[in-house]
Amino acid sequence: MSSVKPAQQHTSSTTATEKAPSLASPSAAKTKRRGKKKGKGRKALGLTAEDGPMRMCIVCRASGGPDGLLRFARSPDGAVGFDVKARLPGRGAWVCAVPRCVDKASDVKHGGFARAFDAAVVFDGAALRAAVVSGLLAEVCERLGLLRRQGALIVGRDEVIRAAERFNLVAIGLAHDLSENSRHELQERAPTMTTITLPSMEQMGVAVGTRPVGVVGIPKKVGDRLVSAALRWAAFAAPSAAPATSATPETAQKTPKTPTPSAPD
Repeated sequence: MSSVKPAQQHTSSTTATEKAPSLASPSAAKTKRRGKKKGKGRKALGLTAEDGPMRMCIVCRASGGPDGLLRFARSPDGAVGFDVKARLPGRGAWVCAVPRCVDKASDVKHGGFARAFDAAVVFDGAALRAAVVSGLLAEVCERLGLLRRQGALIVGRDEVIRAAERFNLVAIGLAHDLSENSRHELQERAPTMTTITLPSMEQMGVAVGTRPVGVVGIPKKVGDRLVSAALRWAAFAAPSAAPATSATPETAQKTPKTPTPSAPD
């Protein structure tokens, strides 16, 4: 009898050991599958860990990175304000950087901000839109001045063209009130460069600390944030705003362009 008991104890301990993995394995497998599914989703969108989190517009439900949307924050007393640098504490509501989405989010009947914050909100629609315009403009001018102080921003048409020929630029920035002749000349001398819309020549001159400036060269890497800020401002508030392109609207008819395939229905 004494020889049988150790065998029984050994059998019971072995059984318990064999059952332990089966009890834990469903949870482990589920966690593994969940992580794998998330990774596939980001990969399908062309995202990496460096791209950061995605945000969704509370109005049209479009998704995008923080650089392409506007963040609004709610203070403890319920006031809604534009968070231009997306750094204010608390819960935020993200909206596409286009007037129609901001206007609809501010519409009391639509109730976009109230639903997003799930709380009472206080704001003036016209004042909020004006704050967005001034905030985006100030951000662009701040980025211009920063690059200028770093010695990275290239100012002047001839200097910009020479830098473009050396492929040292991510884009060429054009003041929105630059003459059509100047735009056409730049298109002819740097036809492959992307151009973006920037504030007026006078505003750019103040930002960089010189006389009025109509053309600037935006360097690679260190100029990426300026490009993002300029695209947000241009999409929302720039006069005759146009998306970044290698041919400006004034020269599109004069310079042949390869047709862009239309999106499938």
